[in-house]
This record gives sequence, structure tokens and C-alpha cells, in this order.
Amino acid sequence: MEFLGYYVCGILVLVTIFIALGAQAKVHSAYNKYKKEVSPLDITGADLARKLAEQNHISINLRSCSGQLSDHYDPRDKSLNISQENFNSKSVAAHAIVAHEFGHALQDAENYAPLKVRQATVKIANAMSTMLVPMIILGLLFELFLFAGVGNVLIYIYIGLYSVSFVVSLVTLPVEFNASRRAKECLTSLGVTGQDQDGVSDVLNAAAWTYVASMLVSLAYLLRLLALLRIFSRD
Repeated sequence: MEFLGYYVCGILVLVTIFIALGAQAKVHSAYNKYKKEVSPLDITGADLARKLAEQNHISINLRSCSGQLSDHYDPRDKSLNISQENFNSKSVAAHAIVAHEFGHALQDAENYAPLKVRQATVKIANAMSTMLVPMIILGLLFELFLFAGVGNVLIYIYIGLYSVSFVVSLVTLPVEFNASRRAKECLTSLGVTGQDQDGVSDVLNAAAWTYVASMLVSLAYLLRLLALLRIFSRD
């Protein structure tokens, strides 16, 4: 029965991975479609970021970064990092992404609680990730050479450490959804409406599904690890 649960969880992992791949494909499809459409604002992504910062009385460090869709806001130094393509683009897609990242800047300025929680959990996850491999090795050594059962305790700790990544992906959802809502409001206030607003929504909604898919993958893999632990502990 334990093996059945393990195999079922394995299937769930594969299903969620396919969902994640589909979500990524949808993002690129929406981005490639709307990067060909010029926004009615007729300004570059960089100018949009400056305009939103001025409008909302927020100080940001605007930077250009390499890579496609590598745009992100870093609360540590208040930097809004825009990919080179979006930095100079006047497209609907570029404006959607820049406005979304600016939404995170607004969250930071307002001390938005879910953003603070995500920052804290990410720090914990990064710190704990360095402990995972040593924990596995110690667990095996204790199990083989010292006391039976101690290894299982350490594996439980490993499961606990890994579950932090699931918590991070879960906490990320409200943060990203809220940033997208703020992005739409910002662009609407500047005069983006109708079909252009629909394009913004298509890009942001596609991006949102990648975060949902990431959470599902993390959950499925965690369940599989728990099923594996149950097999090892059945005696």
C-alpha cells in the first residue's frame, strides 16, 4: 500500500511538471504576441518605470539586466531590474512586465506583509538548502553505523527543510497576484484601456500560472518524499 502511494505521487510529480512546462510556454506565447503591439503610452519600459515612480513618489534604482524575462524587483537595494529588451521597448508586453515589477516596489514601500513574509522564508530556504546534503549523509551514517532510527529522525528533518521551499512557493502566490493587480491599476491610471488592457491582462495572467504551477510541483514532490519516508519507516 505504501508503494502505491509512492507511485501515485510520482505520477502527480510528472503531471505537475507538464503543467509547469505548459505554463512557461503560455507565458512565452503571450509575451511574443504582445511585444509586437505598441502601447498607447508610446514610451519605453524604462520611461514607464520612471513615470510610475514619480507618480507614486517612490525612489527606485532603475537598472537594465541581461536575459529575456529576467525582470525583477530587489527589495534589498530598492532596485527595479528590467531586461534589456523591455528596457527599450514600447510594447504592451514590456509595459505589463515593468508595471508588474513596479507593483513589487509599491508593496515594498507600503510594507506589504506577504512580501515581507516571502523575503523571510526565502532567506530561511537559502540558508537551509546548504544543509540538505549533509543531513542526508549524516542520516545514512547514523542508520548504518550507530543507532537504528536516528537516521529516520534526520530524514524527517530533511523533509522539514525541503518543505520550506513549498512554503515559499505558496507565500509567493498572493504577492504575485497583488503585484499584477497593482500593475493593471497603474497602467489604467495612465490611460491604458480596452484591447491594450486586455493584452496586459493576458501577459500577467499567463505569468501568474507559472507561480501556481511551481507551487503544485513543489507540493507533489514533497508528498512523494513523505510517501518514500513512510516506506522506509514501515518496519
